[in-house]
Amino acid sequence: MAKDLNYLYETILKTHPTPFMYCSKEEFDGAYNSALASAHSPISVFEFAQIVASFVKTIRDSHTSFNPRDLLFLSGKKRKILPFYVMKFNDRYYLSRIYMNEIPVGSELLFIGDMSVDSLYRLTRTFCPNEAMTESSTREIIPKMMGNVFNAQNHSSDETLRFIYVDNKGDTVRKELSYIKLKQFDKKGKWYPSKEIEYEFIQDVGYLRIYSFETKNEKRFKKEINRFFEKVKEASCTEVVIDVRENRGGYVLLLEHLLSYISVDKTSYDLIYTYKRSDLDRFETLSRFKKMDFVKKAKRVYPRGMISKEYDFYKSPKGSVNSILYEKSLINSNESNYSGKCTLFINGLSMSASVLLASWFEETKRGDLVGSPCFGTLSGTNGNPATIFLKHSGLPVSISTLKLTPSTFQKTEVNDFSVKKSITISLENLKDGIDPFKMMLIRD
Repeated sequence: MAKDLNYLYETILKTHPTPFMYCSKEEFDGAYNSALASAHSPISVFEFAQIVASFVKTIRDSHTSFNPRDLLFLSGKKRKILPFYVMKFNDRYYLSRIYMNEIPVGSELLFIGDMSVDSLYRLTRTFCPNEAMTESSTREIIPKMMGNVFNAQNHSSDETLRFIYVDNKGDTVRKELSYIKLKQFDKKGKWYPSKEIEYEFIQDVGYLRIYSFETKNEKRFKKEINRFFEKVKEASCTEVVIDVRENRGGYVLLLEHLLSYISVDKTSYDLIYTYKRSDLDRFETLSRFKKMDFVKKAKRVYPRGMISKEYDFYKSPKGSVNSILYEKSLINSNESNYSGKCTLFINGLSMSASVLLASWFEETKRGDLVGSPCFGTLSGTNGNPATIFLKHSGLPVSISTLKLTPSTFQKTEVNDFSVKKSITISLENLKDGIDPFKMMLIRD
């Protein structure tokens, strides 16, 4: 365990471009020494995973983290699980979703197996990543992670899992639910959103829900965005609402495609990319042929163009840190643009590229932020995480290799987001299946 921790410590310092943006070197070293002290005697892999997660979260970068869900996949496809989600209201915990819907949504959870739900919350907190100084968002993220953490630590040989809960009538109920095998989970695509993008038109409002900026089909994603804004124009919408609640990020180029439709002055989108030259940076992880192609193209135009700046960085010695300004023209192939009222829905699970979108909204004054503060700040986000596997425990850990900062960001600025209108889902909304965000779009 000590060797794994030392390897992780050294790799973060060699790889992460800005490890001490939100914590000092002294804090980082203190967390490392604390982790070593906690791993001085034999413990389980799950317990060691807690130590690793607590150590890496000191950096306060959600892209440098350990995901407890990975423990399930390390256990094999036959691992027994029971997926569920929880929401917290007034220090009590309520079911927001469960596999096969065998317990009513909105039921107050008391015990899951032998664990009290409060103890599960405290356990989950040790795995919840940090991001800058955004404390409010963690209160939304921790309950969302509780199901994964329970399944990761649960090694019961029983065929069923007992839930003790208070139903909507006020009765205390004990119910045994059957486990499923990990390989069966989401086979029919009913747990996660079936689409990356959905949209509808509510009266004169065009509503666009983007679940993720990460896609298996870039062309299809862009076509869906194109189609939505074509219909916005046809319907003469007076407002467009973009909803990135629970959108955990993805590709900046897809974010830029969205911005090309809502940028009023059609200026460029300027981001500063800060890299550290390492064995895990984006250039070293290119395949042999892609690397050869990159070098060939760079030499052909050198010293002109952005690729020449990247080539200079590529030639620099390991450990070098460099910042490159990328200026992306916000123009789409349809040469179309929506200049009307625009609103952005966010919450504590809006991360990464969604944070960049919220930052762009705020710095350009494009429209109001509605909901709750997202998991990030005006200073941008980290990205392009590389995964390393600790040699002795086998645990996978993600480490950021890139920092993305809006070019307009000033270090003297307040570092957190504020929302124009605060909206959160209430317990009554949860029980009634009502989305208060979409309800506000219906006008008298």
